[in-house]
Amino acid sequence: MRRMRMTVAAMAVAGLAVSTAACAGDEGDVDGEGGGSGGTVNMQIGEIRSLVPGGSGESEGYRIIKNVYDGLVYYDRETGEPENLVAEEISSPDNQVWTITIKDGLTFQNGEPVNADAFIRSWDRTALASNSLPLNYFFGTFEGYAEMNPDPLPEDQWADPEVPEWAPIATTHLSGVTAVDDLTIEVKLAAPFIGFPTMLGYEAFYPVAEACLADLEACEATPIGNGPFMFEEPYDIESGGTAVRWEDYAGDMPAQIDAVNWKVYLEGDDCWADFLTGDIDVCRPTAADYENAMNDPDLESRHIQQDDPSILVLGFPLYDAKYQDVNLRRAISMAIDREGVANVVGPERFYPLDQWVPESILGGGTHSCGEYCVYDPEAAAALLAEAGGWPEGEKMQIWVNDAADNVDIFRAIGDSISQSLGIQYELVTLDFPEFLATREEHNLDGPFRSGWGPDYNLNENYLEPIYGGGASVNDYGWENAAYDAKIAEAGSAATLDEAVALYAEAEAILAADMPSVPVFGERFNYFYTERLENVFVHPIYSGPGGDCELREVTIAE
Repeated sequence: MRRMRMTVAAMAVAGLAVSTAACAGDEGDVDGEGGGSGGTVNMQIGEIRSLVPGGSGESEGYRIIKNVYDGLVYYDRETGEPENLVAEEISSPDNQVWTITIKDGLTFQNGEPVNADAFIRSWDRTALASNSLPLNYFFGTFEGYAEMNPDPLPEDQWADPEVPEWAPIATTHLSGVTAVDDLTIEVKLAAPFIGFPTMLGYEAFYPVAEACLADLEACEATPIGNGPFMFEEPYDIESGGTAVRWEDYAGDMPAQIDAVNWKVYLEGDDCWADFLTGDIDVCRPTAADYENAMNDPDLESRHIQQDDPSILVLGFPLYDAKYQDVNLRRAISMAIDREGVANVVGPERFYPLDQWVPESILGGGTHSCGEYCVYDPEAAAALLAEAGGWPEGEKMQIWVNDAADNVDIFRAIGDSISQSLGIQYELVTLDFPEFLATREEHNLDGPFRSGWGPDYNLNENYLEPIYGGGASVNDYGWENAAYDAKIAEAGSAATLDEAVALYAEAEAILAADMPSVPVFGERFNYFYTERLENVFVHPIYSGPGGDCELREVTIAE
């Protein structure tokens, strides 16, 4: 079964070095809203895939889910340390059997208790193969996962050739997960994994109300969460919706505002024009607007710029015979003028990347790409010739999802490749859900956009979830037995330091095969309206396009 991958994930853990910035907006009220802890914040968002935990696995749905739901832990935006939220305690004597204690007295927004069963029913749903949920693979380390994930039926028996089907699966519960009592969960992993607690703040591990599973269609439109915001009216995938502050919220991170309204931007549209009129409160300028925004003195005091541990890579479809030769892949990488592309789409928005794990992540900073991430057209041409050249008269298809920034960035990348190697190219754009599905199902015939943000502060998270599992599982169709063995060895390491070193060895194997090429590390450049105060951008949790911590933001009086 192919694991569906997240484009942008969101978690952190102790030791993540981050910087945050926030400035108080000028005092002022918009449309009569205000009162410090009241009013509505207007946010941009893209198209979502799901609003039920386990079903999103992408940045846009998760931006809503993380505010409507509370997870076991939440990550401090300054230190990156996981702090218990729904969890009272998470412990293990051997890094393989874990005990999770849940705080007493917490409920969902419909009054159901947030207890052990609430988490177990959610995890079982996501882990069951036939539910085809994108975050299924997060449970691959759990005892009992294999029994819930047998091989699918032959493809000629699928009703939809894009959607795998299974014979009835007898096992529908993770055998390694047990409710010791109402507020205690025991989790048995298939092997020791010292990083397990770091995962538990992510969407895959959120609880789900029983009423939600009884009517998933209704819950997708009007989620039943346990977090500080709740929907009273259904969310519309094309126009958005409003979540209000849940007045009965009993958790540790309440909302300070009355409501948040999400407005959807589709088909390459962006929020900048609406930001300038005050209709959207937080927005990132696209490449076309970047220079004007950076030089506008009225916006200077309301600009947040900070490093983002998200990365941008150009992936290769190794299931296409044309891209099998590693020297072709190396040639394309050396043909990209990373600094020149950054200047085209906005300096200080990106920095050239020469590794698969950024320096801010534990175990990152290996510079593993080496000379193959250095712009050198002559060396690139020599490598291309060694690989047999490019088919005469054939255009390279470069696939991206159609957000305006992606089109500008990858057009500049394509121009650089074309100028260096003489290869003509064509950008193929798809809307985000279609792009994700097409990429995951191995239906691309050229290099493609891929990005990643950390689930937790460990180099493993930039390696195994993206490139592991074999050719049928990852988006690239890449398989390397030595890589998989090194990942497994690291996962069973006795100490974190030992694991980090072994994961770095796995990254070196990845670099030698180069199923993708690192292009950029990213930087946040967000602006906010003068009506907002306490505007903080979480370096891990933030979504693209303009975002802030909605649990902390306030509206100026």
